[in-house]
Amino acid sequence: MPDNVSADPDYGYAFSASTEEWVREVLGEIPGRWERMPPLSRALVVETGRVLTAAGLLSGGRSLYALGKNAGLIGATTTGSLGVDLDFASTLAAGFYLASPALFGYTLPNIALSEAASHYGLVGPVYAIFPDQQTPLTVAVVEAERWLACRPELDLIIAGAFDAWPGSETTASLSITLSVVS
Repeated sequence: MPDNVSADPDYGYAFSASTEEWVREVLGEIPGRWERMPPLSRALVVETGRVLTAAGLLSGGRSLYALGKNAGLIGATTTGSLGVDLDFASTLAAGFYLASPALFGYTLPNIALSEAASHYGLVGPVYAIFPDQQTPLTVAVVEAERWLACRPELDLIIAGAFDAWPGSETTASLSITLSVVS
């Protein structure tokens, strides 16, 4: 049964060039690719840390794997990486050789999840799913429960819904809800 569903925060930190003190406290250390990350990736890294902290899972370190926990991250999305895909496509307008390699690295919907998994030592399954006419969080939780039932070596999975709507560089363009399923 899931618990620790994240609240709806103000995602302003994901759009800022600098990191606020509370963000640095959640992260422990700023990921090496932080400045290149699109807002969705930044927000997923921070919100994963907030949920793990709220669940008491990050005491004593930032890597769940190093703490002896086998954990995964499954996210359901309706938009995937569409915003970054469109931004990358716009860089192609000037020619193939001028396309942004920094953006290209984020043109798959699972990359934002992978950034969070890497930062917190989540070594179990990490992937994005696209729900079909269902509530994304519910689909992710059901998928996490299925993994936990079939793979007893898994301790927990962070399940969530995440979206970044293209065409808006505001905090309202992001939505992330995460839950610890164990």
